[in-house]
Amino acid sequence: MTRKITNVLIVILTILAAELAVEYVKHFLKFKTEYHDKYLLTLIGMAIIVAIYYPVFGLVHNLTEHFTKKFVSASQKKAGNELIGIIVAFLIGGGILFLIYLHQWYGITLW
Repeated sequence: MTRKITNVLIVILTILAAELAVEYVKHFLKFKTEYHDKYLLTLIGMAIIVAIYYPVFGLVHNLTEHFTKKFVSASQKKAGNELIGIIVAFLIGGGILFLIYLHQWYGITLW
């Protein structure tokens, strides 16, 4: 049961992290490049999205799973319950991603 919950939460964090990377790429292509051909930029953006989601999804998933296991283990020792450790790890990871998205979308910085 906790293994399934862990996998679902890892996938959620992985999707959010990959989408954040795509947002940075789209912003860069729109505002930081000298190219103004919208058709070419669209094709480049699509290729970069595939390049990010395909290999990076696996990498981010593996890294997230590795760090989540370590954090859950430490949380379990403190809390005495594996499920609480998983939830705490997810809330911290989700909170960090929330702060990054808040800054990216609205320019709000809480630190």
